[in-house]
Amino acid sequence: MDVLSQLVRDLRLRTRLFHRSVHCGRWVIDGVYESKAMFHLLAAGQCLLVRADGSVEKHLSAGDTVLFTRPAEHRLVSVPGSDRTDSTLLLCGYFEFDSPLAALLLASMPAQILLHRHPHLPGSVANDVSVLLNLMIAEAEQGAAGSDALIDKLADALFVYALRQCLLDENIHSGLLATLVDAHLGPALLAMHRDPAGAWTVAALAKKAHCSRAAFARHFRNAVGMAPMTYLTRLRLQIARNALLERRISITQAADLAGYASGAAFSRAYQRLFGFSPGSGR
Repeated sequence: MDVLSQLVRDLRLRTRLFHRSVHCGRWVIDGVYESKAMFHLLAAGQCLLVRADGSVEKHLSAGDTVLFTRPAEHRLVSVPGSDRTDSTLLLCGYFEFDSPLAALLLASMPAQILLHRHPHLPGSVANDVSVLLNLMIAEAEQGAAGSDALIDKLADALFVYALRQCLLDENIHSGLLATLVDAHLGPALLAMHRDPAGAWTVAALAKKAHCSRAAFARHFRNAVGMAPMTYLTRLRLQIARNALLERRISITQAADLAGYASGAAFSRAYQRLFGFSPGSGR
């Protein structure tokens, strides 16, 4: 499995549609809601994306999707001159994650990502996105049984396409996402995600990165914002948490899975990272 796929699985992404509505005439929608990553998909019609200071940032048309990776004050506004016969179908959703690594990934992405529907670019990523957007729009327009749940799942894929687009645009120069495609750090990161329970040391990871121990440790900290073993510890604790919740394993088994010699040491580390004990979390 490639490292991006493994990372997305470890982040435990879940998208939740919170707004699906047709707006007619003149209208305004506040776009902050909650402090979460989110998206707006214009399924039909057109509108303006307006900054907090009231200036127009983008004119959005049917099929355009804007993703916010972190909270940003903005509004969606009807275009000037709209009347009661002009309608706009809007879908909005949250991207939610159950992992302490999510903040690292979101911080490494652009604050705002715009995806367009391009129906005439065969074989391109844009065409793949267009197929996905068309499916989401069709579900929104039909409103059949289960459409909201299906749109949630399709929006999970939308986030992955946004990640892929960031990598293809080559406009990511630091952070966790840049680490994925770094010639040295990428193999080390993949090794951690493929075998999180492995007996990794900084020296062993540096060997995967084909550089010295000191150079690897420095490069990883500068790129990701934490030491390699700190990142690995967070990854292991997340995997242990998933096992506690899904497989109902014991705390002793979870401690062993996370690489801790005792349940007490595991519980203390778990409490520090997640804010609650393994038992209460389960």
